[in-house]
Amino acid sequence: MGSGTVLHVNAVGLMASIEEGLDASLRGRPFVVANEGGARAVVLDVSGAAHREGLRRGMPLSAARAFLPGVAIVAPRLELYRGAEDRLWRLALEYTPLVERAGPGHLFVDLAGTGRLYGSAADATQRFRSRVLADTGLKPALALSSTKTASKVATRVFRPGGFVALSPGEEGLLVRRQPASLLPGVGPVLLGRLALLEIDDIGGIADLSDREARAIGPKGPELVSRARCRDDSPVDPRPRERRSVSGEAVFEPDTTDPDTIRLRLAALAAELAFSLRKDGRAFRRAELSLWYTDGLSSPGSARSARTLCRDDEALGLALAAFERARGRRVRVRRVVLSLSGIEAAGPELDLFEPEDLRLVRLQAALDAIRGRYGGAAIEPCAMLALGAAHGAAHGAAHGIAR
Repeated sequence: MGSGTVLHVNAVGLMASIEEGLDASLRGRPFVVANEGGARAVVLDVSGAAHREGLRRGMPLSAARAFLPGVAIVAPRLELYRGAEDRLWRLALEYTPLVERAGPGHLFVDLAGTGRLYGSAADATQRFRSRVLADTGLKPALALSSTKTASKVATRVFRPGGFVALSPGEEGLLVRRQPASLLPGVGPVLLGRLALLEIDDIGGIADLSDREARAIGPKGPELVSRARCRDDSPVDPRPRERRSVSGEAVFEPDTTDPDTIRLRLAALAAELAFSLRKDGRAFRRAELSLWYTDGLSSPGSARSARTLCRDDEALGLALAAFERARGRRVRVRRVVLSLSGIEAAGPELDLFEPEDLRLVRLQAALDAIRGRYGGAAIEPCAMLALGAAHGAAHGAAHGIAR
């Protein structure tokens, strides 16, 4: 039986690999890529040797130094790394237009239909692998399967530079046996909940009933489906900015006050929703990440059954996602909010209920002020909006013009 045609490319430690390629003295040494001059610098990437010593991306640089005294610090060269990622993407485009940029150093490539030019998907992958090594010096982990989830889990198993081609019958067996932390979407908070259920592998997640899946969190049913390798999401070649819009707020100082976080979310949600409305687009989903002082993060998400576009609707989803992300009594350093499930805005105005129509007209008036005088011209009456938005996507949109 042949392998699937969904290829995941995982350029593990891309920043560190590039630095090692440019400076032979770094090879085999524990080092981290970080902006040493930053007041609250975090580790952007770690070398293989540093990873084996226990250092991880995202941890504060001060913690990395305390954990491994004398570890070498390499200043980041972001333009260089972005150039390498662009080259990786362009090499993949030589095989198929169905290439999805899935984060720094990550690609999904759909090799279905390329057989007449390049042979089987496994043969095409080997050709691609050779091109990447020759052109960039990178040795990414590569995995072929029939779903994005199985391919991504497999590259995490066969990192840093392995290759595996899985048949549909092999995917489930491989995925089930892996630690729960390797399943996309499982973060520190959910790992804690799974530990209480004595679940430590993906197979344990796959075996949860529908009721049990809902009990572990709002993303439970989706995670169970992924754990069972039931993932029909296609490789999406559209630019990431067309698939979602995102923004972040940094707290100075770090905070544990939920009202402070909600107020910043109100401004973020309004900004993102306005950017979509300007392009005639709407959204269905909000995804939020809370990043803590200790470098860890916790995710939350909320989804609407219909397309949304107003500020108050964006805030309603954002607050629902925030409540699902909360769970640690640690100071929050920053919050990242994304609106996704992007579609053309609709329906037509005469299909709105009378209350919705009133709010749509109010939103249009506020947007006209924003468009003429800038975003700072509108200041949401945050307390009114927040009071209506706890769990309600139909709260009133209020604002005052300066």
